[in-house]
Amino acid sequence: MKEKQGFRDTMAELNAMFPDKGMLGKSEVAKFMGVSVRTVNRHGIQFGKTTGMVTKADLARQICI
Repeated sequence: MKEKQGFRDTMAELNAMFPDKGMLGKSEVAKFMGVSVRTVNRHGIQFGKTTGMVTKADLARQICI
């Protein structure tokens, strides 16, 4: 499967902003995207049902073109 455009750049930005975390919560995703938690919910970002978190790689895949 081909990597989405901008994936590596997005991963680099996520790793720079959250170097010590592998998974992010809604508030951290909102901070990264520069929006409110409510807006994150409206964007349809998929979070884990049990953890309520998303891996940085999954987030990068979801928000890249």
